Amino acid sequence: MSLLATLFGAWVFWRDGGRRITAVGLYNLAFAFFVGFSGLYQTVKAWTIDPGIPLFTALAICYFVQVVTWLLFWSSTAPHRLPPAAGQADGRTAGWAVKCGLVLLVLGVSMATVAPNSPPVANPIGFVGVVLLAVGLLRGPMARHTFVWGLVLLVAFAFYFTYLFNGFGRIVVGTLALALLVISAHRDQRPYTKLLVLGGAAPALLFLAGLRATGSQGSAAMVDQDGFGSAISPLHSFAQLLRLNEVGLLPRGWGETFANAAVGLVPRALWEGKPIGFGSDLVAFLSPELVGTGHSAAALAHGEWLYNFGLLGLGLMVPVTGLAVRFIDRVLAWASSGPLTTPYAVGVYAGAIVTAVGLFDLLWVGSFTYVVRGGGRLLVLAAVILLLGWRVSGAVAPNHLVGNYRTPAARPARPMAPTR
Repeated sequence: MSLLATLFGAWVFWRDGGRRITAVGLYNLAFAFFVGFSGLYQTVKAWTIDPGIPLFTALAICYFVQVVTWLLFWSSTAPHRLPPAAGQADGRTAGWAVKCGLVLLVLGVSMATVAPNSPPVANPIGFVGVVLLAVGLLRGPMARHTFVWGLVLLVAFAFYFTYLFNGFGRIVVGTLALALLVISAHRDQRPYTKLLVLGGAAPALLFLAGLRATGSQGSAAMVDQDGFGSAISPLHSFAQLLRLNEVGLLPRGWGETFANAAVGLVPRALWEGKPIGFGSDLVAFLSPELVGTGHSAAALAHGEWLYNFGLLGLGLMVPVTGLAVRFIDRVLAWASSGPLTTPYAVGVYAGAIVTAVGLFDLLWVGSFTYVVRGGGRLLVLAAVILLLGWRVSGAVAPNHLVGNYRTPAARPARPMAPTR
């Protein structure tokens, strides 16, 4: 069952959207990782040991929900053929994106260096900075210099990793890398970027797991046995919730966690009684000895639906998740379909990518983390567009070559046929 889940998620990622990386593909890639790989890992590690929880049932439910959702909402989506000017920025707008990206990255790194207790603010600033830098370099008129800009982005990513990653939030690092690959995939003639994602997933996972296992990033308190703890635990925790629900010990939230996610972006300093997220709710059931320590757990998006509505919630999850992910997918396709000739267009394009890659957070732990992480990045992006975008918003796109296409105004007028 775990192997089927892994192969299915990877297959949908490869198939959906053709050469483009889509929101549907990203959500299914997350499924392959957090459900398929997690099940394989736990099976191999404890081949002859009874886990004491309905792990196979959890896998079967997740697989069934995923396949049904794909059949009903995602299987009929055909590859979206993009026009020649799709997602290409003119020189002025690309330069604006590069400048803003560099400023945000420097600002985020400076904040994390000068005030180490400010990563919640610095992290989304640096994240958006790297994304805007990638849009300016990879979607501008000079995008043909792929190797050079690839090295520049590698250096920018290294700065983010060194100064804004403290060992926690490895999914954040992974989603940033995916955001850069989504941007890169829009210029592929063949799905080479998808091959890179599928081929590089295992080495990247082993590298990040090694950091956590050795404690080379952060304090020794973060070290777990082999570094895979937070990656494979959500499926295990979901199985624990199934057992608690079976014996009647799991209460019903009746949508409370989704309401809490809706106010997730309100600063806790302004609202002392702000509700906690679903990950914190889980601690009382999964690790009661850690209540009050600030610990948070993850039990997949399936666990959130189970907690709120019981087994019925897993049925409700199918249409809600299917429609939501498809909507994000369509927004990403729409934002990628036109030329990026204004900061507003760049902001919509970058925002759609940020929203799509954040689906890893949604499947991993649920709506609260998805809203807080993705919403924080979108707020930074919106602030940049509103405060700095006006400087080039009124400019008219120059009538010259933009990438590999000419704007209509640059085409010579066709001579009229002589009249008799």
